[in-house]
Amino acid sequence: MKPALFLFTSLLSCSIAYSQAANDEMAQDFKDVSKFGSRQSGFEGLQTYHSGNVEGSQFFSPNWTTGTVTTVTNQQFGKNYLFLYDKVRQELFMKPKDSSVVLLADKDLIGAFTLVTDKVHSFVPASAYDPSNAGNFFEVLVKDDKGYSLYKLIKTKFVKADERDMEKQAQGEVFDSFQDQITYYLIKDGRTKTVALRKNNILKVLTPVKSKASQYFDQNSDRNLDEGMLIGIIQYING
Repeated sequence: MKPALFLFTSLLSCSIAYSQAANDEMAQDFKDVSKFGSRQSGFEGLQTYHSGNVEGSQFFSPNWTTGTVTTVTNQQFGKNYLFLYDKVRQELFMKPKDSSVVLLADKDLIGAFTLVTDKVHSFVPASAYDPSNAGNFFEVLVKDDKGYSLYKLIKTKFVKADERDMEKQAQGEVFDSFQDQITYYLIKDGRTKTVALRKNNILKVLTPVKSKASQYFDQNSDRNLDEGMLIGIIQYING
């Protein structure tokens, strides 16, 4: 059984009863955070699979991870909680450590949140920068109040395997999959533009500082143009 499917199945069996408050502080903390989200008996409305093989994951991290969430009123939770971010529905789930209770955070009350995997990943409501992306979350790659800021949107969709693809059938590569669609957003002076991982597009979007961006490309001509290099370009321009 694939990790995502196993995780989904496990969460469906979670109890919504909370009886493990270790002390008064923990109990009060849970009472406060309960106002921030709704209790879940499982993840409703997930895609079902018609095969036993699924590539990718609907979750940012395949397992519950540490992190923090800050509400729009600047309340912060994290010390006693674990988090799971659903990339398909752009939903943040949280639960107290050592508990089976699952809470779905109210999107309208999320000011920001972080997830700790290989590093700290920070997320903010996308609607604050792009109204057309209401209900989604941007990952913060570069934040600079005076210069350029770089954000990343990951939208994931479930794609069923094409059983009519005889070539893949013969190779045994017929899998359902969760596929990420990534869009980068460059923001400066309140203006938001999409930017692609292509040199010509980057130079076009960065026309006001094209010469400096070109310098970075010249100095890193042996590097692949990936997300890391795009971050490097923005940091170089802001420096």
